[in-house]
Amino acid sequence: MVRIQNRIIRLCSIFMLIAILLVTNSSSVSAKSYSVKKIKWSNVKTKRTMYKGTSKYFKVKITPSKAKKKKLQWYSSNKKIVRVNSKGLVKAVGNGTAYVTARVKTQKSKRVRCKITVKTKKVSSVKFSSSQKCLEVGQTYTRKPSVSPSYAYNRSVTYKSSNKKIASVSSTGKVTARGIGYATITATAKDGSKKKGSYKVRVIGKIKSDSTRFIAHRGLSAQAPENTRLAFELAAKEGYWGMETDVRMTKDNRFILLHDTTLKKMCGKDKRPEDTTYDEVRALKITGGNNISKYKNNKDATQIADIEDYLKICIKYDKVPLIELKVEQKNGEKLNMKDEDMKRLYEEVKRIMGNKPYTFTSFNLETVIGMRHLKKKDNDADNVSLRHIVNSPDMENLSYYRRRGIQLDCNYKNVTLNTLSDFHSAGLTICAWVIDDKETAWNYIQRDADYITTNTKLW
Repeated sequence: MVRIQNRIIRLCSIFMLIAILLVTNSSSVSAKSYSVKKIKWSNVKTKRTMYKGTSKYFKVKITPSKAKKKKLQWYSSNKKIVRVNSKGLVKAVGNGTAYVTARVKTQKSKRVRCKITVKTKKVSSVKFSSSQKCLEVGQTYTRKPSVSPSYAYNRSVTYKSSNKKIASVSSTGKVTARGIGYATITATAKDGSKKKGSYKVRVIGKIKSDSTRFIAHRGLSAQAPENTRLAFELAAKEGYWGMETDVRMTKDNRFILLHDTTLKKMCGKDKRPEDTTYDEVRALKITGGNNISKYKNNKDATQIADIEDYLKICIKYDKVPLIELKVEQKNGEKLNMKDEDMKRLYEEVKRIMGNKPYTFTSFNLETVIGMRHLKKKDNDADNVSLRHIVNSPDMENLSYYRRRGIQLDCNYKNVTLNTLSDFHSAGLTICAWVIDDKETAWNYIQRDADYITTNTKLW
């Protein structure tokens, strides 16, 4: 019995010894496995140049990645040159050389050091995004230059105007237009690099609704769907002299307002109005045009208008209607508006407008001549005027238009400012279309353009 007990005791001792050895070995392995063996920079080298005012996160790689207690301590040898926070963000604050050190807090021998040379970077260029700007007298405008490089220490600039009576400029780059003419605004780097950039400012006079006879192109089409009752209402309230529209015919010979040959753009239906009845057209909902989402529940903006809708608005606000006849031809034959249709249109407009002034226009000269014949049969009615719309005027045939009492409606891009005097010398007025920027409008106003057609309000 005693012998058995001794054996048991010996076996227990052996097991206890084995257990102790296993635990000791495990701890040793664990300690060995989870201590930092190596540390090195991961995104910088041991030497680098930084520019004053810049910053960068310095990162290290620790081996093994599973090491415990690997919290880092960061140091700068000269905080007047570089500073570093607890997350490794290094900031260059002064010229010179300093060292940044990262070390493992619990293993101070595990560390890395980077020699940093700090320099001051000067501005290499000052540029404006555009070389010119047009302002009306009294307007203000601020344009900041692009200063390069982004890491230049002092990227601030000073501003100067070449003519303060035309355009003055504040220390923040805010320009105030003071008189008609030209001035140059210059921005110069403050860091002594002498780098500068500039842009020209043209100051024009203030455009007013009566600066010339402004015509709303398809109504105020920049603010509402074109050729709608709403577009005409908006234009009339903004002080336009006249309002232009486009007339087409339905299958049952009714006159509606539509520019395109089909209803696709405005209503999403790829159908010609000539193949659609008046009631069908009026039942469609306009889904295209400017600000349609804003006016989607407004019937005046979402229903195709007819000639009567348009003329009644013109009468209501005492605006001159300009009625463009949309005529397509094939092999010399009019497809969508015959002579008898033109006569009906003439009579319908006359019935509604009475003795009030109105104008018929068309790109098709034959159509204009046809309306001229109807006018002559109407005792050459003084309240009815005619215009031929052209891209480029035939300057050698101005007398042709004068003799027939036909005025010209020209694409402004193909009419030089100098030719305006030629029109006036020939006894003709001229309408320039379509001008949507103030500077171009001002140029034509200064040259006594008689009419300007626009999509937007310029005053």
